[in-house]
This record gives sequence, structure tokens and C-alpha cells, in this order.
Amino acid sequence: MRKKILVVDDEPVILTAIDRALSKVGYDITAVRDGNSCLEALSAGDFSLVIMDLHLPGSSVEELVAGAVARCPDVKFLYISGSQAREGVLPFIQKPFRINDMRDLVRMIIGESEPN
Repeated sequence: MRKKILVVDDEPVILTAIDRALSKVGYDITAVRDGNSCLEALSAGDFSLVIMDLHLPGSSVEELVAGAVARCPDVKFLYISGSQAREGVLPFIQKPFRINDMRDLVRMIIGESEPN
């Protein structure tokens, strides 16, 4: 079964790039642009990983993480941002990132050597 990943970023170019990069190697991607859509998607699906921008307009990362865990208790997170990582917010990858670096990090977080 393909692993499901939810990507949350307010930048359409980033959403498209991550969607293409991870779909190409076998992941099932859902991409959304805001916190409300993130929580709706989590209510409708069982995701293995949430890739989340640290700076979403109108949403705090802490609230979204709490809502995500309430809906999918086993979900893991990868945080992305154009700014530096905040203390305690790991795993993290800074934009711009290399696609292969993101793929490798996703595999490591999910615990796979190759996606299913």
C-alpha cells in the first residue's frame, strides 16, 4: 500500500514541486494551502506524514500539530520553511531544498528504504 503524505504550504509552487517529487517515487500526495484544509484532509484520511510550512497565514503550527495528532495519532511530521528552524521543531528542511534531500528525509522519517 502506498504511503499517504499531506503537504501543507501556502505557496503553490512549493506544493506542486513536492507533489511531483514525491508522487514520482510512489507516494500518495494530498496538497493543501491552509490550516483549515489541513485539518479537513486529516479528518478524511489516514496519513503517514505531514509536511508542513512553519509559517501559514492564520494558523499556528502548534494548533495544527495538536489537531493532526488528534485525528491521526501515529502521524509523523516534517517541517519546512524559508527561515531558520525554531528550537524543538524537528525534523526540518530549509527552503530552497534539493528534491533528493527531501525524498531521503521523507524515507527516513517514514522508516522506509524505498517507498511502497
